[in-house]
Amino acid sequence: MRKILSSALAISFRRTPLVIPKRTQRLTAALISLPLIRYGFQTLNLNDAYEVSIEDNLNEGEMREVQVGPKKEDAVLVCKVDGQIYCVSNSCPHVGAPLSAGFLVGDKVKCPFHNASFSVKDGVHEEGPMFRGLQTFPVKQENGQLVIRVEKSLLNAPRTLNMVTKGDDPTHVVIVGGGVSGQSAAETLRQAGFRGRITIITAEDSLPYDRTPMSKMTFMVKQQGLQIRPQQFYEQYGIDVMTKTTVDQIDINNQDVIVGKERIHYDKLLLATGGTARRPQLDGVNLGNVHTLRQFNDLQQIRNKAKEAKNVVIVGASFIGMETASAIKKELKDQVNITVVDSTTVPFERVLGKEVGQSLQTLHEANGIEFVLNAGVKRIGGVGQVERVDLLNGKSLQADLVILGTGIQPNNKLVKDQLKISPNGGIETDVFLKAAKNVYASGDISSYPYWVTGEHVRIEHQNEAVRQGYVAALNILGKPTPLTDVPFFWTRQWDRTLAYSGVGQGFDEVIVDGDLSQQKFVAYYSRKGRIVASASMNTPNAQMIISEALRLNVMPSAQDLKEKKVNLNDIKKTVLSKGTSCHCKRAGQCQAQL
Repeated sequence: MRKILSSALAISFRRTPLVIPKRTQRLTAALISLPLIRYGFQTLNLNDAYEVSIEDNLNEGEMREVQVGPKKEDAVLVCKVDGQIYCVSNSCPHVGAPLSAGFLVGDKVKCPFHNASFSVKDGVHEEGPMFRGLQTFPVKQENGQLVIRVEKSLLNAPRTLNMVTKGDDPTHVVIVGGGVSGQSAAETLRQAGFRGRITIITAEDSLPYDRTPMSKMTFMVKQQGLQIRPQQFYEQYGIDVMTKTTVDQIDINNQDVIVGKERIHYDKLLLATGGTARRPQLDGVNLGNVHTLRQFNDLQQIRNKAKEAKNVVIVGASFIGMETASAIKKELKDQVNITVVDSTTVPFERVLGKEVGQSLQTLHEANGIEFVLNAGVKRIGGVGQVERVDLLNGKSLQADLVILGTGIQPNNKLVKDQLKISPNGGIETDVFLKAAKNVYASGDISSYPYWVTGEHVRIEHQNEAVRQGYVAALNILGKPTPLTDVPFFWTRQWDRTLAYSGVGQGFDEVIVDGDLSQQKFVAYYSRKGRIVASASMNTPNAQMIISEALRLNVMPSAQDLKEKKVNLNDIKKTVLSKGTSCHCKRAGQCQAQL
């Protein structure tokens, strides 16, 4: 029997969110400040579902957040695309961001936090750091009203796409590497109907997990919370994961992966070996309390030692170094002194340029981080344990703990004598991520021709690793799918997020629109007059818009941006007028022409 909560209860729903899950309230407040638009509707609380009736007045291309249940997060997203009404989950399965605060282009809604992309027609995830899609809910049009029925059990439940399990197919796909790229490939194979054997081999002692929060939330994360799937998932879908297993050799001619005395034969091989944290060749680099951050075991050691340390020196003013500095100082406050050392003039100089780098340095200094820049490290000193860091300029820094944020070394040793290695250290592939007959590479290890320039690039970002695993899997199955995306990454420091789209290597000019002193800006990176990348802070959906513009090749010229003939809103209008660009459907076949 229907239990009417209120026959005339006016509950608000929004085109932009003000009410979101508790775990994302603080983050959303820092990113989004948009006006509230209210609408009235009636809701019924049934035994197993909510039924909501709202006015049928959505415009084409409009999306609205609709509150359906009593909790703040009990909302869905209603959209009108191609004349049809669709209803999906409003909460992004990644970290719970409200999708109503994102960007709708064509039938794709893009998450405002990490650029995850979902089709509102079927809830399928297509981009971003995603392994789950959105729930879809039926909508009926009756007498000028939209009637939405939402099963309570599905309301805030992430959706795993349909997958098959292992069958009689004797084909064996071996994936060397247990990171997100290998995980993405394994899941895509099953989503595409592959019933052969899948084996993931990893030297780590855990199932595949998400590394990105480790440097951003050093004292908050637990390994179980980072794990992408539970053990039951791999058992259910017939995916064998060999943990604590070191591959000694790969015999590409005979199609064997050699582990100890065992030869594991493969029909198709995916190399997703990632990288190893680089230790610079310095005296004292192996002293006690000198750490890199790559695996969860590294994280455990760093946070345990940080609690006891008075002086922490971080070598490297790029992403791992700066994120870790923020996380440790935020947790331990005046208990610890943190100094960041780098040979560049400002943090992030090589990737983000001097202007943006200086802005982030100012943010860190305001929170108690000290910098020694334009200074190389000569040696790390101490007896048994680190005691100091000696610099090339003659100065010494006291140190109880040293963290090396000095980049990664691509793990190419297993095949460096059999496959072509790019100058960037990656395994060189074609645009289909194929490195040799029956051999593919994805993630940090892959050096592929970027579709915009044709130059080989190697991208060390979570979103790209997931996407490449997906693309590699489709090509393994004979579904030709070129890699034609625009890389995206984010960094989180002092509760502020910087998002970045494109490939900016070799940029020769930075054009800034906004206020760098307040970390509220959009920076455009130009190469020979062409915008190739962008970074932004505190500018809602800037990179969701710009990544689409880069993909559609409709970015304005550097000159027009410098002269302020166009702005972000103009870019948005252009993107919306063009509609969505090519997004491969999960486990489908891309028809893009290169």
